[in-house]
Amino acid sequence: MKHRILTGTIMSIVFLFFFPAILYANSSWHWVTASPFVVLPFAVIFTLLIETLAIARFGKIANLKKAFTIVSFANLLSFLAPYFERAYRFIPTSGGFSIMAAFNKGPYYIVLMGYLLLTLIVELPVVYLLLRKYTTSKKKLIAAILLSNILTTLLVAVCERIICIGQW
Repeated sequence: MKHRILTGTIMSIVFLFFFPAILYANSSWHWVTASPFVVLPFAVIFTLLIETLAIARFGKIANLKKAFTIVSFANLLSFLAPYFERAYRFIPTSGGFSIMAAFNKGPYYIVLMGYLLLTLIVELPVVYLLLRKYTTSKKKLIAAILLSNILTTLLVAVCERIICIGQW
């Protein structure tokens, strides 16, 4: 019995040491500098430019206008998908479907951990399926889509955390 209590105590201390949690009771989150929503238009512009140019150049797409249109469509899908889901989850607490609440309520950056995976899941098939007949190398197109999305997602995440600072 004493061995179980000692083991339980040690495991609890180890668990608390490796998985600390900071709690902020009776406080509200607010953005000190700017909400990520304010930064979003700049992120979208740079993302579209970088991805379009990379996919057109390295993915061997001759029609830049078509590449821009398809990359824009795919980015729209990948940018909005998490916010529609989050706005849907806010219905019980906010009383309605609110995209603005999804952007501004809580300590949520636009680009979080799973965002890169979501971006690749949404954009890779959309861009590839719509541009595959306009390329001379399908393998280079896939590589260009993957690498440009990884690059732009990481750039937006870093910029967002530098520009948008919040506190409890």
